[in-house]
Amino acid sequence: MKRLDEKVTVITGAGSGIGRASALAFAAQGGKVVVTDLYNQAAEAVVQTITETGGEAIALKVDVGLEDDIKHMIDSTIETYGRIDVLFNNAVNKNPDTARDIDFINFNEELFHTNMRVNVLGGVLACKHALPHMLDQAGGSIIFTSSTSSIAGEVAQFSYGASKAALNWYVQTIATTFGKRGIRCNAILPGVIRTAALAGWANEQMTKAFLDLQNVPQLGEPEDIANMALFLASDESRYVNGALMRVDGGMSCGTPMVPVVRAYL
Repeated sequence: MKRLDEKVTVITGAGSGIGRASALAFAAQGGKVVVTDLYNQAAEAVVQTITETGGEAIALKVDVGLEDDIKHMIDSTIETYGRIDVLFNNAVNKNPDTARDIDFINFNEELFHTNMRVNVLGGVLACKHALPHMLDQAGGSIIFTSSTSSIAGEVAQFSYGASKAALNWYVQTIATTFGKRGIRCNAILPGVIRTAALAGWANEQMTKAFLDLQNVPQLGEPEDIANMALFLASDESRYVNGALMRVDGGMSCGTPMVPVVRAYL
């Protein structure tokens, strides 16, 4: 018996990074995976990998910033598999300006609205369309990819952290509103994960500094987040609802003085 046997799972932003790793993990554990991404070729490549190893999956091109795309995603899932057990809202705005958002005095209002629309509203609308089906089944697991940037102040990416903080509120609100009816909603807060997105904005000095801040001996990999998502998708987490799960290598478990003290002891 596999952990997600016969469960129908939908993952947004599944063409690369955390989403791709999660799609492969879900499929390996018996899940039927709807692989969605803004880039259809990337989604198709993930599906090919899944099917070549004996799994079951379909690919959909989805822009989570468009409600019509989101509705089509849920409708297609129901038409293909007849149900939806897991919704993993993982897609994020990949606009390069997000990483370059370092000037609060010249606040980028357009980027703020884009981040809110994609990072927050996209997932909320996916829940809006998926929840009626989950409620009919009297059960379902909803997962969001949040960020450790959502729980403390930053000196850059001023819209990104704000969007993830708003996302946390919806996670806990959905959990509170629908938990009694069998729907669980949780968020994963990744720390520094070795993805293409990280490589695109963090230089070697930053990467070394991030490692110094952590309380494990390595940076995170997409599979580390996928493993947490797999737990939250499975019935093993049936008593976990409304949680903001930090998967950050222990970066947030110590005081800010720890790296300084460690270096001088």
